[in-house]
Amino acid sequence: MHRLAIAFLVIAGVLAVAGLRWLNPEPAVYEAATSVFSSSNVAVASSPSLCGATAGNFQGILPSLVEAFQRANEPGVSLGDVSSLRNHFAIANSSQLVALEAQSLSPQKVGSPQIPLLRLSRVGFNPEHSEALMCIRAPYGSMLIHLRKVDGSWQLVSQEPIVLASLMQHNYSLKRTAATGCGILTFLAAAAA
Repeated sequence: MHRLAIAFLVIAGVLAVAGLRWLNPEPAVYEAATSVFSSSNVAVASSPSLCGATAGNFQGILPSLVEAFQRANEPGVSLGDVSSLRNHFAIANSSQLVALEAQSLSPQKVGSPQIPLLRLSRVGFNPEHSEALMCIRAPYGSMLIHLRKVDGSWQLVSQEPIVLASLMQHNYSLKRTAATGCGILTFLAAAAA
């Protein structure tokens, strides 16, 4: 009888963990979107934002997915769960981000000079949860990322650099994102090397 009770507890625990992953597909999208940039020399943090994307950045993406992305990143939404990236990146928590914002630190001063910070937006999903839209902000640019679930795993559909008219430094008040001639992929590839 005792073994049966333990077996039921183990099964219930496994189902609970699997259910949470199924109920919240955001961590799996984060994993897929950042997999090519995996490096312990890069820190990631959740930071709800549209990354300065405009209507032109959303061409070819279903309006319902764009709307879901915008709703997921409205002011005041909670942070996303980036803990699943712990094996691939350093993780910056919310208190560390608040301290950085309060000090108005430039991207070069985040953490150590060798550890750049990537901010991951919240993920917008289509109603079927078969497509996802998010953005990544880095010190020198931002990228809009569109993914599709194929055979149970998230696959990249497109990634588009977001270039703003302003060449100002990255603003940690989350009102603007910096942009320079250097694309995020170039920056991320260099950071991961």
